[in-house]
Amino acid sequence: MRHSIGLLAGICLLSEASTVLARSVVDAAGRQVDLPAHIERAAGTAPPPTLLVYIVAPELLASVDTPVESSFFASGTKFLLPEFKKLPAVGGWHGAARGANMESLLALDPQVVIAWRNSFVMEPVLRSFEKVHVPVVFVEEDRVADIPGAIRLVGKVLDREARGDALAKDAERRISQVREKVALIPEDKRLRVYYAVGPDGLMTQFGDSFHYDPILMAGGKSVFPGDQKTMGGLERISLEEILIRNPEVIVTPDAEFFASVGKDSRWAGVKAVRDNRVYLVPRDPLNFIDRPPSFMRILGIQWLADVLYPDGDADLVGETISFYRDYLHVAISAEEARTLLGR
Repeated sequence: MRHSIGLLAGICLLSEASTVLARSVVDAAGRQVDLPAHIERAAGTAPPPTLLVYIVAPELLASVDTPVESSFFASGTKFLLPEFKKLPAVGGWHGAARGANMESLLALDPQVVIAWRNSFVMEPVLRSFEKVHVPVVFVEEDRVADIPGAIRLVGKVLDREARGDALAKDAERRISQVREKVALIPEDKRLRVYYAVGPDGLMTQFGDSFHYDPILMAGGKSVFPGDQKTMGGLERISLEEILIRNPEVIVTPDAEFFASVGKDSRWAGVKAVRDNRVYLVPRDPLNFIDRPPSFMRILGIQWLADVLYPDGDADLVGETISFYRDYLHVAISAEEARTLLGR
């Protein structure tokens, strides 16, 4: 009997110790999430949240949702840590990563999952992880302005608060610089920008879509205002509609369209094409603007603001070198930075 009482007391003490050691955070959905005292393995539900773990604490990533060989990443990129490229890909819950393999993910024993707070995708994620009792922390990162807060939250979750705060402050500095530059441009002088997606350039994002947000942040005006209807947000547009709206600038992530549009007589009537103001979005290791809408948008708005309104003031090469060092954990030369920026 005494032995049983002693054993029970020991279990209670252990439970109390575990409770003391455990901690909690309030996530971007306003949920209080209980976490282990010490996290050694984390995962994400889609590229944007997974990549937040990568920039804050790459050594803690247990898996990736999308393989590096996918179209999200530049082919053969050398601007990611070798360890990241070797991580098992287990799928995700939305976007190109959709099709999560829960068995494979749980076999890696993640102690926390970082997920995207987005009305299109939250419920399936919660349903999946509530069944297996893995804590899920939602981060807000739809808009560029959300990214510093998302970085801070991930830093807190992963017990890397100093690292998260330093990156968040740097992101805020970069955003502030762009905002200050754009604020000096009168509204009627801001350029009308068409975001051309696909090899024919006839898909786009409407102006209220979070996918288009970096272009607005950099001082562009959408030629196709409207609400985002789906998570992906892409809308099919006719060339006739583009000719009517006559954008002053075209920005595209598609190398095939970029290479062909200037030679295509059907586009010759578009002001951006006539004025040679069609720009290819940098995308090594990831698209600077969109797809995935990741932390790279911080550097992306700096690049795009300089493209739209060049003034010679920005040290974009230096900013790119420091960004790749601090966020991507890789050292690049000035020549590599200029190549990345298309200069």
